[in-house]
Amino acid sequence: MSTNSEPFSIDIVSDVACPWCYVGKKKLELALQTVGDQILPQVRWRPFQLSPEIPEEGIDYKEHLTQKFGSLDRLDGAWQRLTDIGKSVGIPFRFEDIPKATNTLVLHALVAGLSTLEEQAKLVDLFFSANFTEGKDLTDKETIWKVAEPLYKDRDKFETIFADPELKENIRQEILYYHQNGISGVPYFIIGGKYAVSGAQDPSVFVEVIETVLKERESEKQNQ
Repeated sequence: MSTNSEPFSIDIVSDVACPWCYVGKKKLELALQTVGDQILPQVRWRPFQLSPEIPEEGIDYKEHLTQKFGSLDRLDGAWQRLTDIGKSVGIPFRFEDIPKATNTLVLHALVAGLSTLEEQAKLVDLFFSANFTEGKDLTDKETIWKVAEPLYKDRDKFETIFADPELKENIRQEILYYHQNGISGVPYFIIGGKYAVSGAQDPSVFVEVIETVLKERESEKQNQ
């Protein structure tokens, strides 16, 4: 298939406190490597909160998830499964090192506060890594600043975004929109503005959907 010079949108509804979203990101990246220069991907990270009820100061991570899973054995099993899957895509998960479950609203606001899709994607990746592989406390403002500093650089801009109630409300409304449109779990990928892929699917699934969109676009051009 010939090189497609048109932008190709990929929207990812995700939460940076979601390990499956991190896995899904890596699997999409593998798919994009396979697709190569057939597309110019425009990846947009869309906000979602798995646990919006968590207070701003956070709560103990292991305790929070033990309550969600119902027992420590179930949690340990889930962590082991994710650790094994993470290794296969280059993520060294360190769940035992994560201090707190985080209310991610302000993290989403900081992502949205950056001006380009590339910068937003880099900050999402930094938050994923800080949370899941470095065991950083993303309820602590100074820790968040150190993670975001390479992209924000200007502390005043960071402070403004961090404290902006309007931006946070915009994030809440966007999350509500996804709920109202039937998205109850993440990651959730919208490929080419047309097809949805739910969950951290194998790279081959993403490749198949991308190629389907490209074939349909080619067919439409020929029929014009």
